[in-house]
Amino acid sequence: VSEIVNTRPGKKPSSSNARNVIKELTQNGIAEAADFFRQLPSFQVAYHRTGGRFEHASTMRYFSCKKLRYLWCDETKKFTKLHGLDVEVPSPAIHHAKGLSVYEQSIRRLIYGSNEIFIPLRGVLTLLFLEVLNPFYVFQIFSVVLWFCYEYYYYAVVIVLMSAFGITLSIIQTQRNQRALYSTVKSNDSAVVIRDNMESETIETRFLVPGDVLEIPSSGCTMQCDAVLLSGNCILDESMLTGESVPVTKTPLPLKRDLIYNRKEHARHTLFCGTRVIQTRYIGSEKVLVKVLNTGNITAKGGLIRSILYPPPVDYKFEKDSYKFITVLGIVAFCGFVYTLYTKISRSVGVIKIIVESLDLITIAVPPALPAAMTVGRMYAQKRLKRNNIYCISPRAINVSGSIDCVCFDKTGTLTEDGLDMWGVLPKDSTNSFQIPLKDIGRLPMSDHLLFGMVTCHSITFVNGEMRGDPLDLKIFESTGWILEEANVSDETKYDMLFPTIVKPPRGDSRDDLNLELDVAYDNSNDIGIVREFSFTSALQRMSVITRKVSDNHFNVYVKGSPEMISSLCVAESIPEDFQTQLGFYAQQGYRIIAIAYKQLDKKLNYSKVQKIAREKVESELKFLGFVILENRLKTDTEEVIESLNAAHIRSVMVTGDNLLTAASVAHDCGMLLDNQSLVTITAHPDKANSSRYFLSYDISGQRQLTQSDIINDNDHRVVISPSDEKLKNGGGNYALMTESNSISSSIDTCTITTQLSGGAYEKEDHAHRITIEADQVGDHLAKQIAGGAFRFALTGKTWSIVNEHFPELVPTITTYGTVFARMSPDQKQQLITQLQTLGYYVAMCGDGANDCGALKAAHTGISLSEAESSVASPFTSKNPTIACVPSVIREGRAALVTSFGIFKFMAAYSLVQFASVVILYSIDSNLTDWEYLYIDLFIISVVAFFFGKTSSYDGPLVKQTPSNSLISLAPLLSLALHMMVAIGIQLAGWYHVQAQPWFEPFNYTTDRELNDHGCYENYTIFSISCYQYLILAIVFSKGAPYRKSIFSNYGFIISILVNTALAIMLTLYPPHWLMEAFELVMPPEEEGFRFRLYLVAYGFINFLLSLFIEKVLVDEIAFKRLRYRWHNAAKSRRKYLMVQQRFLRDIQAPSDFKTVYGWSNEKYDY
Repeated sequence: VSEIVNTRPGKKPSSSNARNVIKELTQNGIAEAADFFRQLPSFQVAYHRTGGRFEHASTMRYFSCKKLRYLWCDETKKFTKLHGLDVEVPSPAIHHAKGLSVYEQSIRRLIYGSNEIFIPLRGVLTLLFLEVLNPFYVFQIFSVVLWFCYEYYYYAVVIVLMSAFGITLSIIQTQRNQRALYSTVKSNDSAVVIRDNMESETIETRFLVPGDVLEIPSSGCTMQCDAVLLSGNCILDESMLTGESVPVTKTPLPLKRDLIYNRKEHARHTLFCGTRVIQTRYIGSEKVLVKVLNTGNITAKGGLIRSILYPPPVDYKFEKDSYKFITVLGIVAFCGFVYTLYTKISRSVGVIKIIVESLDLITIAVPPALPAAMTVGRMYAQKRLKRNNIYCISPRAINVSGSIDCVCFDKTGTLTEDGLDMWGVLPKDSTNSFQIPLKDIGRLPMSDHLLFGMVTCHSITFVNGEMRGDPLDLKIFESTGWILEEANVSDETKYDMLFPTIVKPPRGDSRDDLNLELDVAYDNSNDIGIVREFSFTSALQRMSVITRKVSDNHFNVYVKGSPEMISSLCVAESIPEDFQTQLGFYAQQGYRIIAIAYKQLDKKLNYSKVQKIAREKVESELKFLGFVILENRLKTDTEEVIESLNAAHIRSVMVTGDNLLTAASVAHDCGMLLDNQSLVTITAHPDKANSSRYFLSYDISGQRQLTQSDIINDNDHRVVISPSDEKLKNGGGNYALMTESNSISSSIDTCTITTQLSGGAYEKEDHAHRITIEADQVGDHLAKQIAGGAFRFALTGKTWSIVNEHFPELVPTITTYGTVFARMSPDQKQQLITQLQTLGYYVAMCGDGANDCGALKAAHTGISLSEAESSVASPFTSKNPTIACVPSVIREGRAALVTSFGIFKFMAAYSLVQFASVVILYSIDSNLTDWEYLYIDLFIISVVAFFFGKTSSYDGPLVKQTPSNSLISLAPLLSLALHMMVAIGIQLAGWYHVQAQPWFEPFNYTTDRELNDHGCYENYTIFSISCYQYLILAIVFSKGAPYRKSIFSNYGFIISILVNTALAIMLTLYPPHWLMEAFELVMPPEEEGFRFRLYLVAYGFINFLLSLFIEKVLVDEIAFKRLRYRWHNAAKSRRKYLMVQQRFLRDIQAPSDFKTVYGWSNEKYDY
């Protein structure tokens, strides 16, 4: 500011910050920035801490981390996160509709920053620099420089080209990802703000700050900030946040003195950043106004983008182990380096040659070609996935997907088709009993109040000529065939109409059987006007409408909601005796059940009184009408995929934003919950007497296969848990518990079912409430299942948050045994993924919505079924929108992981074999010749490594055992050690064998060194044997079933092996003269030494048999399949869930064990 004030007129300030301030002020209509600042008494910044009041300060200390700012607080002596107006702000403060002046807006923007979500785009040079800093590539640069000094040009050029290809591919993919995310986030728009003088002004949305008052245009817009609605109504598409493409109606925040705004509780009054306003509605000339709560990175969309940019670090164990293994090879290389220095110095070799040959030994022991070989292997896996319409933007994630042992699925659009389908209705007759279910809605009489409730009790509206609303409402209404008409006025002013919405029967199609017989013509007597609507809320679990039929002289009320809630609002005489029986029967079949009731209002009530009547009075003393039954159909591949994952012992978990009962039903239908598993629903309850206490209730439900009577006689255990109870502090948890019977319930929102068993198999005596299970009544199947401890947990996001905060000791158990997580927010989905990873699971996440982005990014393997926002955060995107892609990704991941292991072991073993060859030859001051090096490195190793990864994945079922993902483990270490022992042993056998031949002449290092000649009998022997060993190692490390197809299906690999084997035999037995000269081969005499040449081929065959035995029997069968589990210690395992499972299975054998383990009590406790 002082720079701007002190700058001479006509000149620009020198600093970019000052020039940016002038630019912003100019865009806000302030031409002379210096004069503007001189008029201010003292320049300040403004920020919000709590209560809706902005504090002003002349200086402010803060820091930024992961796009969030943290301000220093002098009172608490610590940094606190910068908040907008969404923290402890009373409703009156929010409803203060006076806008901000340009000055106030400017000083707030200094702290809150521009209302933009900035995505950094790194340039090619930056990406190249970061890529080359990879330790492998740094070592490659060192090796290439050394090879050029050593005049080893050909192979150096090949390595440079292969590495450049890998780096180029990585940079291109990274840039694509950056641009995709940038284009998804970038959004420029303008907004109409209300200033402090109540005048309107249009500004760019990037200038908005918390506290600005905006006018929402009637044509709609995309929200560029989080805001709370002050007046008017809005219809929004929140699919970007929730994944559900259902228009949501937003209403103004109530103006109450004691109401404190809460982002979660008042979500139906909040317009979140990134959501789209489809339409606004208002009364008369009233404007639709909102107050800005958050801007930029602290908005809902900002949080979503942060979860993509800064996900929890994924554990790429294979890569970590590879660095450790390379370190081991480096130690071996250092030992060889010291040995070479000693032998060369003792023979008075020149200094330059000592340095070059000693350093060259390091490049032999540590293979510089390893990154290129690994890149080629992943490239083949990526191409195979692409052929299956699965696109991968992060090749390094392919290997990790091979270790997946837990898959989390979103429900809607992933496991199931979008939306619900009508199954039928279960009407009540005049005798107060349920009739037979009707699948054809057309069979309902025209005068039936159940039909009237179905056509009127909804929130459907027309938007741009198209019916929009909750899919459930739309399905129910469309099944009736009725016609929805709205007054012929603009959508925005429909609130002025007495009857903005009218429903009519199909014209010329009466549904009353009597009318059909009499052929009565259509009239408007059955037209129904919807006078008033009470919106659905999760807390109330219902919605209602006040209607009036054209032919009636009174108003009717129709209420729709959860059976539990509707039954509690109805007069007892209208509830059928078999209400709970029928409810339990259909709910256990997995159907979505909606109850409908009605009542007739007093004839004295006129229109104006109806508009003022309280909701509580309307929704009381109702008459029950019947059930509307809907089903959520699974996608065609869902059951088959879940079954294949179960067969492979890969855990499946449902993480959804949908309600609990629907999610539990789908889990049963698709096979996530097995026949021998009981679902335990966990629900958190606040203590009304003490807000610091929470209670958890456990509801143990029966199985799908039980009979109807068994279902109704199921058991409900409600357990109350208190953080303050001392009883379980020594036992790992804090519990104060109670058990009580509850009526059967099903909710449109939480949709839980509570049932009850009776008998005396397990009984708690001398208490008012008893938990009793009679095995004879529920069948041996359920008794065995309960005794087996086959419990799986289901809970909502609200319960998940309370458990994390108040009962952290329960989190590992609930996470390990949780199968259904419903009503989960995007943040909670990501928390669950992270918690599963903490327990040692390798987690895949499969979803299709933007609300899954955080979870997709946090998972080891994210698979998106959508090409929208979620694909930006996900390494894998499937063009086929079913979960059939999940086994394909796992199958290819397993194949890629086995391939990477094979290539890594092959390259490491090749380096060690060559290292051993060179060290042996160094002992006589010989070495492999340049053409021998080139032939081995380029024609054997490079060709074989190129085709190594081309073997396709195994096309059979997924097996239970996942491939090893740790290089630093028994099987790979034992494998390499044994193969090296055999290889070195065979080389030494050939070494001593050739020296024992009568025609042998030892290498004279003094004479031959001066000629720079390495050819000798020892060189020929070691080179010939090592050529066979490289090919043998490639064969034994190229594994087949059950993770890859047989190597015989890889024609390129087989041909390269056969051709190289033929060349090796030719070079051993009878090489052409020109090759002998190029390779500097000193061949044994043809007559006396030909038998020795055959011996060398025999050494190769013996090596092949020994290596085959080592890999197939000692490593695969004994070390990998048997010893790894025999020596496995669950307590020391990084997979912590094994210990959780061990304790749970040990402690929980029957329901009575819950009392011992968790301290359950039957004592009555009023909470």
